[in-house]
Amino acid sequence: MIENTKKKPRLIISAANSGTGKTTITIALMDALRKKGITVQPYKVGPDYIDPKFHEAVTGRSSVNLDGWLLEESNNKYLFNKNNKDADISIIEGVMGLYDGYDKEPMIGSTAQISKMLKTPIILVMNAKGMSTSAAAVVYGMKNFGDVLIKGIIINCPASIRHYEILKETIEKHTNVQVLGYLPRLDEVQFESRHLGLIQSEEIKNLNNKIDKLSSVFLETVDINKLIEIANDVEALNSETIKDINDTYNVDIAVARDKAFSFHYRENIEILKELGAKIHYFSPIKDESLPSKCDGIYLVGGYPEVFAKELSDNYSLMKQIKEKADEGLPIYAECGGYMYLHETITTLTNETYKMAGVFSGGAYMKKRLQNFGYATIKADKDSLLFNKGDIVKIHEFHRSVVDREDEQPHVVVSKKEKKWYCGKAYKNVYGMYPHIYFPTDISIPRKFIKKIYLNKYKNNGEAN
Repeated sequence: MIENTKKKPRLIISAANSGTGKTTITIALMDALRKKGITVQPYKVGPDYIDPKFHEAVTGRSSVNLDGWLLEESNNKYLFNKNNKDADISIIEGVMGLYDGYDKEPMIGSTAQISKMLKTPIILVMNAKGMSTSAAAVVYGMKNFGDVLIKGIIINCPASIRHYEILKETIEKHTNVQVLGYLPRLDEVQFESRHLGLIQSEEIKNLNNKIDKLSSVFLETVDINKLIEIANDVEALNSETIKDINDTYNVDIAVARDKAFSFHYRENIEILKELGAKIHYFSPIKDESLPSKCDGIYLVGGYPEVFAKELSDNYSLMKQIKEKADEGLPIYAECGGYMYLHETITTLTNETYKMAGVFSGGAYMKKRLQNFGYATIKADKDSLLFNKGDIVKIHEFHRSVVDREDEQPHVVVSKKEKKWYCGKAYKNVYGMYPHIYFPTDISIPRKFIKKIYLNKYKNNGEAN
């Protein structure tokens, strides 16, 4: 049972590298806990949009992103404490390998950093294919490289029961870390991937049945009581606060949300609400018009290239968005939303579909990632989100390029010695590939929402 509510019971699920089954083990654990009547608050390390949706499908609670590079320690602690007040246990899924983060720094932007920051024990997932005793060396190295709290091992997809027994014996003998069980290969519950990660949770048929199967097996093959015991054996965390939001604005913001546009941080929406906005979701695929109350638009990222035909077929909505842009309605578009505002999207199979046409030129899918990872932007001009000279930490992850005139940049993106131009503006519209996590810099959503407010009352002929 969960005992240490004041100390906030918690675990991190991590691994030595990507592709080991972290997400599978995480959702199996979350659902197993749920079946035992335990309320789970999920978190995800790093700027990921897809895994948190699986967490939400399992727990019924929004998963929150924690990030040691984008956010200060106080902000990470604040977000952690803020969201688990009514939960029995917090489960944090790591990013990539345990020590993978910003560039070559093992304790910046990594899961290991979050573990130390939040004083949270780590359960290491191992896919030990082709290994026996060498698995102990991997665990020993992972544990001692950064002196982190690895408190248990779960083996994912052992070749056989005998293989698991060998791994358990050698790891426990040579590392003093307990192996808590295994999850066998379950072909019927494998989750497919596409170019930016797993297939989205809302696209998977019979997802609940797959999760139920995973957690049922997990409860049979993993010592969940020991996991709960480890989660309880933690230190108390200091309560953290961030700068209060004193100014609020009475506006209505239309936010794109469907299978083509699902990449948004939960905290971005929460901060807009805290700043006074009423949020109205709409589907660029299905809805023929914007919400009736719409003072501004937030076009989030996603997979517009995958659903380009369906988006293109919804001509009436794109026409309305273009008309609103021409009228000066404030619109912020990031990554996939940025692509959508161009005249066309061309897929990898060389099919071209008409889009909203707010920005000139097209977006074109490429076979390889174009920009990936953490970077910093510096505003070259004033815009909907920035004042000239503003510097903000961001994240990029896309496989497309857009037509642009490089001599007219709106932001300059920097990653070590590499720099490139990004961003376009039209009247009160601003779009760019980089994703911004609003807790990184509260002034950005404040500028966005204030512009919406001023435009609303200017058009209404009212004064505050």
